[in-house]
Amino acid sequence: MTGLVRWVRGHLIPVGLGALAVLVLGSAAVAYSQVGDSKGRSAGLDGNAAAEASGQAIDGGPSASGSASASASASASASASAGPKSQAQGGWPNASNTGVPAGTKLSAYSGPCTIRTDNTVVDAKTINCDTFEIQARNVTIRKSKINGIVVTSERTNYSFTLDQVEVDSGLVERAAVGSTNMTILRSNISGGRTTVACSFNCTVRDSYLHGQRLPDGSDWHVGAFLANDAGPNGRTEVTLVHNTIICDAKETSNGGGCSGDINLFPDFGPVSYVTVDGNLLGANTDISYCVYGGTSTSKPYNSGVQHIVFTNNVIQRGSNKKCGFYGPVTSFNPSLPGNRWENNRWDDGSAVQSAN
Repeated sequence: MTGLVRWVRGHLIPVGLGALAVLVLGSAAVAYSQVGDSKGRSAGLDGNAAAEASGQAIDGGPSASGSASASASASASASASAGPKSQAQGGWPNASNTGVPAGTKLSAYSGPCTIRTDNTVVDAKTINCDTFEIQARNVTIRKSKINGIVVTSERTNYSFTLDQVEVDSGLVERAAVGSTNMTILRSNISGGRTTVACSFNCTVRDSYLHGQRLPDGSDWHVGAFLANDAGPNGRTEVTLVHNTIICDAKETSNGGGCSGDINLFPDFGPVSYVTVDGNLLGANTDISYCVYGGTSTSKPYNSGVQHIVFTNNVIQRGSNKKCGFYGPVTSFNPSLPGNRWENNRWDDGSAVQSAN
């Protein structure tokens, strides 16, 4: 209970007849990693090319400049869950149906840890790079295992696709994958302070986002998906379709832990043009809220938030029947231009109402 007491004293204010509301803090954030609003608590899932060649596959073993992400030296809280129970048809994304397909033979990657050639393809490799950086356009990594983080630079035209990839970033104070012009398909992403962080133009489909890590005793605020900026066109442009998204890191003794499964914060730009459709959002027994929906009067870009759409999502009730400690969703304003909250349901089939 120490983490809860510490957090309540530092971050909650009384409202009305003794009710409590979350005070959203507008603190600066490190690119790819920071989550500005957090209760600081969480629990486990409740319920369930030797050189580059343009357009060519890259072969070989580990790069001299790349080393495996190491986390054994620090205590980390990563979930070993195989994911939520399946849907009646098709199954929710989990460890058994995302990432490298069974039977795929991986060989060691020997290319550079920074890709600078457009149209590069990396296929069926084990990539041991602490930071696998994309500084090129239309890069594709498929059916591969990445031990480290995958990043592009913000506000550039670099772009990449992860298709049937497993990413394990280990214990790092950054996002496992981020942050601009990226497409993630049928992939299993874990580790990091945030699983996937988007600055601009990001699509995630049929993927499993989970297993955030933070050191024992830290005060890190972590999450599964983060969008807190906008691109050069003033829009964030996010599409999340048919994913399992769960923040399952454990609370620390210093108030560190999960903010939410999906965290939309107007920290560095107005979060806008976000579509969240047909996803499973996992429950935590003491996460704050499972969804932060984009608005916050304390944030510098709150006035530009718009066109945030949540439709057809399934939200786990969990053991406390609320998904998060306080509830399923906060900071979503249905009156803003283009905002919609439609047909989002608990895992028992009943409707989930939006909250502002």
